[in-house]
Amino acid sequence: MTFERSCSKITIVNQKEVIGMLRPEVIEKLFDIIDETSMMISSERQTGYLNAMCESCQNIITQNIRQTFDVETKEALQNQYNELDELEFAQEEIRKALQLAILKGLKAERMTNAAMTPDSIALIVGYLASKFIKDFKNASIADLTVGTGNFLTAVLNHLETQPASVYGVDNNSELLQIAYVLSDMQEHEIQFYQQSSLKPLFIDPLDAIISDLPIANLEQDELALLDLELARKGCTYLPYLLIENHLNYLLPGGYGFYIIPNDLFNQSYATEFHQLLTKQANIQALLQLPTSLFKADELGKSLFVVQKQGEDVSPISEVLVAQLPNLNDPTKFSQMLNRIEEWIKLNK
Repeated sequence: MTFERSCSKITIVNQKEVIGMLRPEVIEKLFDIIDETSMMISSERQTGYLNAMCESCQNIITQNIRQTFDVETKEALQNQYNELDELEFAQEEIRKALQLAILKGLKAERMTNAAMTPDSIALIVGYLASKFIKDFKNASIADLTVGTGNFLTAVLNHLETQPASVYGVDNNSELLQIAYVLSDMQEHEIQFYQQSSLKPLFIDPLDAIISDLPIANLEQDELALLDLELARKGCTYLPYLLIENHLNYLLPGGYGFYIIPNDLFNQSYATEFHQLLTKQANIQALLQLPTSLFKADELGKSLFVVQKQGEDVSPISEVLVAQLPNLNDPTKFSQMLNRIEEWIKLNK
């Protein structure tokens, strides 16, 4: 399923000119327009905020009010959209404005299973992906638990070179519709597929997979539907099952960049998972993310990087293990980046 990108009313400027100095007033203005028009559409059509937000964004993208409203409502919507004519946005400013609207909608509709990945994690993943993957402009990458698309597009916005092809997979049609709109508003060309990331996928093997792994345990009857080794052994822990299936969709030498809970290796079937993983992939890095990114220590996460084995893939001499400092401490974070750069020189 491919989302067709239309001619947008929004004017996008060079990302590099703005990425280091995002303009809060521009983000707020775009959010206000999307929020006001979404509330109008929600009220008139008696639909949820997130669905109305998607409809409003489609109006912006197609430069046409697609809904059947009375003259007064259409005029009020058009007046809001006309305010976009004099504005220019960076892709990251558009993402942040829509992120605010999505968060408002998720809270209103109590979709607690669709939490947003912190933006600074996307920055780190984008940095490492660009360093690890040698021919990035010809690479294919995917987020196989794409959700609203916020994490995937945030990563893309922090890349100096865009990959050749990008995919998103999710089983939730409501979240996938948001992902369509979010990527289209930013003019990212992403192919989306609605299917389970635990089953055979409609995509070719990839150079990189990124994923903020959802944390859950499957029911026993759900395991019976999966053709996975760990599922047959009785493992119900979703992150283990997802990584097992994802390994089937990495090219030899391809990378998986996973946001994992800090207790990933303390679960039932951890030994079986580790054995399966290391038969097919080499662990590259385990970077514990700053605790300041999470509400409580027990909710802490790490960035886990693996590389699919292959004939031309050599094992690394040392796994990169580190505790990342707070991003608000530029001195310590710069020192950490220097350490990572030295590790890359020795191992990549």
